[in-house]
Amino acid sequence: MSETTAERTAGTDAPASSDGAGPTDADGGADSTAGRGETSSPADSRARWRRPIPDEADEDEHDDARVLVITGLSHKNERHYGPLADVAGETTLVCLEPERAIDDAEYVQVPEIGPRLLRVLLLFFVALYEGYRNEYDAVASISLLPYGLYALALKAVYGYPAHLGIIGIDLDHHARQWYGAGPRWAFRQFDAISVPGSAHARELVRMGVPEERIEILTNAIDVDTYHPIPADIDAEYDFVWLGRFSAEKDPILFVRALAQLEADGRDFQAAMVGTGSDRTAVIDEIAARGLEDRIDLPGWVDDPLSYYRRSDAFVLTSRRDALPLAMLEAMASGLAPIVPRVGSVPDVVTDGENGIVVPDRTPAAFARAMARCLDDPGYRADLADAAPAVRDEFEMDEASEDWRRILSTLAG
Repeated sequence: MSETTAERTAGTDAPASSDGAGPTDADGGADSTAGRGETSSPADSRARWRRPIPDEADEDEHDDARVLVITGLSHKNERHYGPLADVAGETTLVCLEPERAIDDAEYVQVPEIGPRLLRVLLLFFVALYEGYRNEYDAVASISLLPYGLYALALKAVYGYPAHLGIIGIDLDHHARQWYGAGPRWAFRQFDAISVPGSAHARELVRMGVPEERIEILTNAIDVDTYHPIPADIDAEYDFVWLGRFSAEKDPILFVRALAQLEADGRDFQAAMVGTGSDRTAVIDEIAARGLEDRIDLPGWVDDPLSYYRRSDAFVLTSRRDALPLAMLEAMASGLAPIVPRVGSVPDVVTDGENGIVVPDRTPAAFARAMARCLDDPGYRADLADAAPAVRDEFEMDEASEDWRRILSTLAG
């Protein structure tokens, strides 16, 4: 499976509740959702966290901006930083891997010596030297540990405004551990923090991050690749589940929901695409439920699009998640999404309009939602027809405009 499948879900876990509910920061930050984050409906949640697009003068200013990026996520660099390179004057990536997927960027690579852990440590010193050797207007990072901390160190040494792109583990794990006061303090030191959706923004506000520093960064999809196919093509699968086989993605919940469907006498076929530490447990659960003939397990695949195009509905069962790229790509491909109310998913999926939002994360609740798609093909088709509208909001150009806002925030 390529980065556009199970990898896209790795490290993107987010607050388990739809409003990003998490611990109130005892060392700073009120429990408030007022201001830009206040919202009345899922449809406009992300929009309320976006400032107006900068005027022409600001765009000219960004054309001269020199941004230093610290990254170890080579397989995600093009998607994360390609839109930045489109709007910044100069983008330089200090990175671990030799991949150079962004044509408009410069690369400074850590020497290929020793194990990865050693090279991750060396990354800091290479970035520190690059910050000394050349002058930059800002330093950007995604993931607090370690890249965000490296960015803060360069801010402390050189005075560069620092950006952090939040991934789920930052909020859902690090900020909740016994050492959580440290990450929560660190969040407040960044000049700009980008998040995929409103749930994460509201949680940062509760942790004391000023609203004016928080920006949405679109989790962009390739709209040229992911688009609906003709409706007259028969689907092979009623449901497709795609992601990492791990506890937070809860693939076993999907199996148990399908078992409930079969117990209710419904006919279906499903595919579970991906792999991970829980794969053996999933296989055992399928066998225990007698669903071997109902569920295909292709494992890691290079082309998830082929499964989207052979399926009617996409099912997400995560205990926690951010704004999964797999879900966005499935919707862009014309699949009706069946999803829990986790992370920023409700920013995109409106129950009964472009998908089904399951009220409870139980096999019975998911089975009811899936049964409705089986029993009422017209209803499922209506949801599927509405789902591809996500292509307009999540294309690469939107991510570029978000980076313009981030650069404006960094510029003060």
